[in-house]
Amino acid sequence: MPKFNLVLSTSLVTAMVISGLLTPLAPTTQAQTNLSRSWQEIFQDFFKNKEDNDDRTGAGAGGGISRDNSCPILQLALRTNTEVWSDRPVFLWKGKLSRIGIRNAESDRVLWNQSLAATDTEFTSIPYTGEPLEPGQSYQWLIFDRENDSTPQRLVQFKVMDAQERDRISLDLLVLRRELRAKGATPEEIALARANYFAQKGLWSDVLQEVYSVENPSEALSNIIQQIPNELCSPP
Repeated sequence: MPKFNLVLSTSLVTAMVISGLLTPLAPTTQAQTNLSRSWQEIFQDFFKNKEDNDDRTGAGAGGGISRDNSCPILQLALRTNTEVWSDRPVFLWKGKLSRIGIRNAESDRVLWNQSLAATDTEFTSIPYTGEPLEPGQSYQWLIFDRENDSTPQRLVQFKVMDAQERDRISLDLLVLRRELRAKGATPEEIALARANYFAQKGLWSDVLQEVYSVENPSEALSNIIQQIPNELCSPP
């Protein structure tokens, strides 16, 4: 009997979710509001937030450019909001690093390590490829300037948002993608709409993830990609 109840409950939840997906969103839903801003308009806000935060905390507070001129861009994006939606975040930096990792902030258990091959590229991004991170849990990016170091030179703390809020956003994004695909939107146009959505919520780490998910960026997006490390890693 308990097994039957579980199957029945699962079926009801599935039906409710499908029903919600097939029902058009009202014009006032957050998934549809103010999603027409350009890449440049989104990042004007982003860069302004960085400047305001520098004024409050002082140059270099919490990280930024290190003595070896490496600059973890994700760290600067998380200054205004350490919460993220993605359970597979992307690490972004300018300069040279030897190794990065992720660990649980409470247990100190290292979940993932990645050695970084030497590259001539000044700006680099690398996705987290471990098991999906858990909603509601806090984590730390571990940043190593030297491969053999046992202690990270810097830590970047963040939290995956709680499951209820994360699921609600996931549903919004599914509906948004469905509507845009029905209109014939390109992958970049979908990424732009998602970036607008995340920007409205102050989820700048997720905004950046949308930027670097586009395989063949337009000229406008390419210009933003070039601007990001210059704007965020320059001394105030």
